[in-house]
Amino acid sequence: MTQRLDISIGPVQGFVAQSRRTRDLWGSSYLLSFLTAHAMRGAQQADGRVKHPKVDQDPLFRWVSGRPTGDPPAIGSVPNHFVVTVADDARRVAEAAERCFQEAWQRVCKAVWQRFVEPVCAEGNGTRAIWERQVTTFWEFTWTAGPCDHGNLLARRKHWRSHLPLDEPGEKCSVMHNLQELSGYVRARSRTEQDAFWRRITYQEGVGKLNVRDNERLSAIALVKRLFPKVAKDAIGWRVDATHWPSTVRVAATPWIRGVAELAPDHASQYARAVKKFATGVLSERARFPVGPAVGDFPRLDANYLHRDSVANERLCPLSDSAASGARDELRQRLDRIYDLKDGHGRPLGSPPTFYALLVADGDRLGKLVHELGGEAVSEALLGFTVQVSEVIREHDGVTVYAGGDDVLAMLPVPRALACAHAVAEAYRCTFVSRMFGGASAPPDAAQATLSAAVLFAHIRMPLNYVLGEVRHLLDDVAKDGNGRNSLAAAVLKPGGLHCQWATIWNRPTPDGQTHAAVELLQDLQQQIQTETKDAGLTSSLIYRIRDLLTRLCGWDQWRPGQWGVLPDTLAVQPFLHAEIHHSLDERMDDGAASRADEIVPLVWNLLMPARNGPPRPNTASGEAGRRTTQAGIDALLLARFLANPEHEVGGA
Repeated sequence: MTQRLDISIGPVQGFVAQSRRTRDLWGSSYLLSFLTAHAMRGAQQADGRVKHPKVDQDPLFRWVSGRPTGDPPAIGSVPNHFVVTVADDARRVAEAAERCFQEAWQRVCKAVWQRFVEPVCAEGNGTRAIWERQVTTFWEFTWTAGPCDHGNLLARRKHWRSHLPLDEPGEKCSVMHNLQELSGYVRARSRTEQDAFWRRITYQEGVGKLNVRDNERLSAIALVKRLFPKVAKDAIGWRVDATHWPSTVRVAATPWIRGVAELAPDHASQYARAVKKFATGVLSERARFPVGPAVGDFPRLDANYLHRDSVANERLCPLSDSAASGARDELRQRLDRIYDLKDGHGRPLGSPPTFYALLVADGDRLGKLVHELGGEAVSEALLGFTVQVSEVIREHDGVTVYAGGDDVLAMLPVPRALACAHAVAEAYRCTFVSRMFGGASAPPDAAQATLSAAVLFAHIRMPLNYVLGEVRHLLDDVAKDGNGRNSLAAAVLKPGGLHCQWATIWNRPTPDGQTHAAVELLQDLQQQIQTETKDAGLTSSLIYRIRDLLTRLCGWDQWRPGQWGVLPDTLAVQPFLHAEIHHSLDERMDDGAASRADEIVPLVWNLLMPARNGPPRPNTASGEAGRRTTQAGIDALLLARFLANPEHEVGGA
């Protein structure tokens, strides 16, 4: 009898989310995909058939299977949960998959150990024992088997906690805080010995301070994530280039770098030559857009050297020992000249942006979709989505960290992040329609092929693992559970805390009886906000007055990001908005304030209202005695204000 074998590999969050820098995030996603592909290969070799996801044409799986095509894959694309159909002995197939997985993992660990840890092992205090304990007990390999039409046994199996990691003694890892760091010393008693161990690790050829910083003391798992690309040929079978993996600083600065390269190539080239004169190892980035020779190495500079404040920081921008005493002052002066350059509208270029966007996306109710449309059809559609999603992200100046199945993780500059999220959702929907129905009219079931996404705008200096946790909460709890799926959630996380949090369905109803893309409506509002333009628009003070008014009308003790409140049914809010906006415009316009207010008020009112999927919440449908109530929230206006000028009040909450 044919059986269905579900296999899941974890811990995903413990391995991927505990990342200090973007290269760790990419490396952990890539390595988990690589190991899962080996588990799939092991299942195939034991006569199992991988039914979901469809991976025969997946680049990473092809390389793992010994059928490489094109260049080695640059990103992870294989999800950590897969389904295998088995003709007879499911246990034998599951054990073969796990054995292949563990062999691949041990090969990766062995390559890192022999190259970087074994030569300094004698300097540690039980380093080999720590290494063996961590690499042999870290992974949780879970599987269930049953009839092909069984319910979700795997979800039920995960409630049975059988993988209990050993308690880790000693001082903990700087990145994975539940694991012991490798030297084995306790810093309070053996600081000198601990520092000596990590200096030996750091000063080896191929490591250096860019890979293991002075304040980092890593566990075996974190060190493998960080250094396996250095020995990739031995570890995974082919070379991968992690040297130029972009930082959050670089992602945020991409549009600014392009602007400087186009507007002032001479200034750009001269600054790059000056940086290279005073520092070494500064070409740590890869140009991600076409550039001419006139700009020199400017697009490849470590992005920290583009920020005036960072240039003054020796840790962020180290200079060579031979650099002149006034080198930092010279670099800052050159940057000031670039900042003062005027763009096509006569405005100074200013400094590079200090915010970037993290995008996560996930298909909605995939299990239900498989049940209704069939696993083969869904797998085929997901493969098509995976193939094209990286190009969608690249078109929006983004960097794909992971794209496999229905999951997407990417980093983007602020200006195009929301448009990218919308494009990813459209690509997901359209792929299902075109792959499964040939572009013809899709049956009702196809309408359920929806995707939810979260976009978190965060400051470049905020801890990456914290930002990852917040964006995952934004997707799971706000977009999916809170807004009913098929939704977008967007938030701004400033150094002072959460600034705003807005959730909406992708297409919002408007007063004219039509639906419009929520992202486009928000962009329209963004254009109406005054940001050093000639035309008068909504001011920051007006937006904050509306927020204060809603706080009083809704009876909030204190407004919180993401909060929706019930407006009194006796108050006509729209005429008040019109009066406030009209008055604000009238003070700054010679004429036309009334007609301009007539255009702006419906847009503002629409974005103040919630737009959710599913049944309405109790206080959105009716109040006492069955009367209708109206909810409102200010977050869309605050988000549009941020997008109009992301550097405004950077430190504020």
